[in-house]
Amino acid sequence: MRFGLFLMPEPFPWSNWTLSYDLKLEEIALADRLGYDEVWVGEHHTGAYENIPAPDIFLAKASAVSHRIALGTGTINLPYHDPFMVAERMAFLDHLTHGRLIYGFGGGGLVSDKRFFQLDPAEGTPRLREALDIIEALYGSTDYINFDGKFWNVDHKRIQVRPYQEHPQFAIAGMSGVHNFALCGTRGYAALSIYFTPVRIEANPGMPDLRGQGAALADAARQAGRDPQQARRDWRICREVYVSDSKDAAMKEIRESLRQSYDYLFKIGLAPLMKRDASVPDSEVTFDWMVENIPWIIGSPTECVAQIRDLDEDVGGFGTLLFNSREWVATDRWNRSLELFARYVIPHFRGRDDQRLRAELADDALGGG
Repeated sequence: MRFGLFLMPEPFPWSNWTLSYDLKLEEIALADRLGYDEVWVGEHHTGAYENIPAPDIFLAKASAVSHRIALGTGTINLPYHDPFMVAERMAFLDHLTHGRLIYGFGGGGLVSDKRFFQLDPAEGTPRLREALDIIEALYGSTDYINFDGKFWNVDHKRIQVRPYQEHPQFAIAGMSGVHNFALCGTRGYAALSIYFTPVRIEANPGMPDLRGQGAALADAARQAGRDPQQARRDWRICREVYVSDSKDAAMKEIRESLRQSYDYLFKIGLAPLMKRDASVPDSEVTFDWMVENIPWIIGSPTECVAQIRDLDEDVGGFGTLLFNSREWVATDRWNRSLELFARYVIPHFRGRDDQRLRAELADDALGGG
């Protein structure tokens, strides 16, 4: 299993946004040193909380303060952009990152962004797919291409600076429905699940759980003649993650600040997507309920190991766990959480459990067992 960070990001509107950018860049540099595998950065234009409108520009700077960590756009929202310009900018960024770029695309999940760009909600998915077709055509040919689409036309254009990677990894995020997961399975893209999608949903019609998303991904891959297990290995699941001395300590440390985050999320209408039962009132979707029922990965390193193993088993297997990068605690506490996870959780998922066994055998040999 691989591990990384997902930056919406979400600094509070009353905080210092310039400082928030600098702190997130330092966080990426730290994650790089600690051995995390990848980091993703989102695109948002409204809402007053999520303050990066151009993830490609942010990742260009992040690439200069890191060395090995993969950098994903999470996501470039294709319905809002000319696909030729996206293809050109992403290929250029691929060079600036020396091939560390993951080409993450999406339809735009923030309702206020869609209104801002006057996007008909029914056009989101068709625009996304048409833009993907254009980008693939541009990358798939060294000649000039023409494309006569419903939303965009490409008239005799080609990409001058081609991607650094011979086969860039495309990724698509999905928030509601399973159509984007089926698309990923069919085309061989990586799939990205949002952090508040429950593992299991009992009675919330039209809202898929993580199990349903994984099944749609694997089934579509199988039908397209692709390896369904590889599709699952390419699947990223984002969760709220926080490590401390115990579960009780972790919950106490983040309780007040996270309330402000979820007040914002509920205000923009996302509470229904978090419910396992549609009949449950919004007032019952509390912090304590979400920790247990989404569920979150929170507690001591030992507790987090068990929770991740449960998550992997419950969804039928996935490849990468992404932390939702938050500003719920001061930097020293957040960095401590990242370090505790890297030191004491990640080894359990990297084939290094034998280190513990060797230590126990050595202890026995010395008469300590």
